[in-house]
Amino acid sequence: MNMHILLLAYGVAAMAASVFSLLVTVANIVYMAYGSAVEPLASGPKVCVLVPARNEERRIKPCLDSLLVQDYSNYQIYVIDDNSVDRTWEILKDYAQRYPRKVKAFKASPLPEDWYGKPHALQELSAHADGEYLLCTDADTVHHRKAIGKAVALAKASKADLVSGYVHHLMPTFGETAIEPSIYLLTMLGLPLFLIPATKSPLLSHAIGQFMLFRRSFFAKMGGYETVRHQATEDVRMSRQVKAFGGKVIFVDLKDCVECRMYEDFPSAKKGIAKNAYDYLGKSNLALIGATAGVPLIYFIPFALLFVNIPWFGPALPFLKASAVLTMYTWVLTTIDRRLPVYVPFIYPLILINTLSALWRGFRAVRREGGVEWKGRKVQ
Repeated sequence: MNMHILLLAYGVAAMAASVFSLLVTVANIVYMAYGSAVEPLASGPKVCVLVPARNEERRIKPCLDSLLVQDYSNYQIYVIDDNSVDRTWEILKDYAQRYPRKVKAFKASPLPEDWYGKPHALQELSAHADGEYLLCTDADTVHHRKAIGKAVALAKASKADLVSGYVHHLMPTFGETAIEPSIYLLTMLGLPLFLIPATKSPLLSHAIGQFMLFRRSFFAKMGGYETVRHQATEDVRMSRQVKAFGGKVIFVDLKDCVECRMYEDFPSAKKGIAKNAYDYLGKSNLALIGATAGVPLIYFIPFALLFVNIPWFGPALPFLKASAVLTMYTWVLTTIDRRLPVYVPFIYPLILINTLSALWRGFRAVRREGGVEWKGRKVQ
């Protein structure tokens, strides 16, 4: 009888977790669709676009080209070479010479020991900026003509101090697709995005460094990136800092405004996820062990039971099978909304396996190797 009750409780718990994920996903899709529905502005307060670039000779040109043709009239581009060892600086100088009224290029100073590269580069760039808004964006992004105007419209309409969101992530290879959708797990598994602007808790916050529009006065009030100078997930930490200082954060849908191919193959994607995911857990071994134990129970076993009937699970069987179906529906909705490859819902166990593997890789790198090597630097 005790085993019967335990199995039943397990099945109900697994299905409840899947129902919760599905409801959160639906709520987030609806919220982002309606929360992002504003008309882009053609003019308004000055926006300073800050672009840090380290060893980006292959990807910086499309980024700058897209930023140079924005419909929004009042903006300027500030780009910094973060001690690159390739042709990045030569490319930046060329753009600054060809577009002197629009592009300002800088070389970063040597990286201090207590700073990571990206926060340091953005902090240095921000010292040159004089606009009402600062748009921090990555060198591997490509922006639609309406991107800046849409972001400013969102900031003004919501009176936000920070606007961030999901861009359109390109995953043209199977290797990338086999792990990168993990970036959506947070908003699928437990973070209703409408709570970000509606609550004061810094923990209920999120941002992605590919696109972060700050109100400059509030950015200065926080001290900029100083407080997150040694954080791998500086984007999420910055969003929490904004709320900790009493500011407002909104997280919106930017897939029609910006696109980004974060990595180029499976090894680089796994290393990138490892760099960020373990840090996002707060480097908590307890959270890592919990995820390692919980993911198979909630996702792998129910998925397997769709194909193999194991009578031993008894009263849990119908609940576990229902859980697997609901999880697949959740991935279907995420795939459609984020424009992911169509086969993503059928490989979600593989995505979760690779994510757990990346988490443990991050753990080993931090505990034994002094951090994950990223662009020639160690990141803990």
